[in-house]
Amino acid sequence: MDTSSSKTTAIGIASAMATTATVGQDLKNAASFGDFLVKNEDNMLTQTLSEHLTTLLKQKKLKRADVVRNSDLDKAYVYQIFSGKKNPSRDKLIAIAFGMHLNEEDTQRMLKLAGHSELYPRIGRDALILFAIQRGMSIWETDEALDKNGFPTLLSAE
Repeated sequence: MDTSSSKTTAIGIASAMATTATVGQDLKNAASFGDFLVKNEDNMLTQTLSEHLTTLLKQKKLKRADVVRNSDLDKAYVYQIFSGKKNPSRDKLIAIAFGMHLNEEDTQRMLKLAGHSELYPRIGRDALILFAIQRGMSIWETDEALDKNGFPTLLSAE
């Protein structure tokens, strides 16, 4: 099996992917790991965070300046994240999700690609952030709600 394929493009992220549950079931039922990989090659997350962010920018017809403005993050820092020079914290990535107006699925995928835990609805702060994402709230509205509920805000957290 050729593991160095040229499918490290937008395949696996930009295209419609099988659900995690489906891929998990395929893994459970696979006769061998090689069989699993062949069957799920197009469902594997293969992009770097930087590549994924660039893909999302194109899909959403956004500019990095839009992300900076809507995330309230430092311009140089955002550009370094997009170029792959900085490995952002979970909260900074969530701020970028707000800056790009990402939905819940895209936000969770971005967090996974960066090696961070997904937003988990059984954790109060995460639940509030998910609530805000689901309702299209801005980062400032979200920070206000986080503060009112006694949680660390996104913009002041490090």
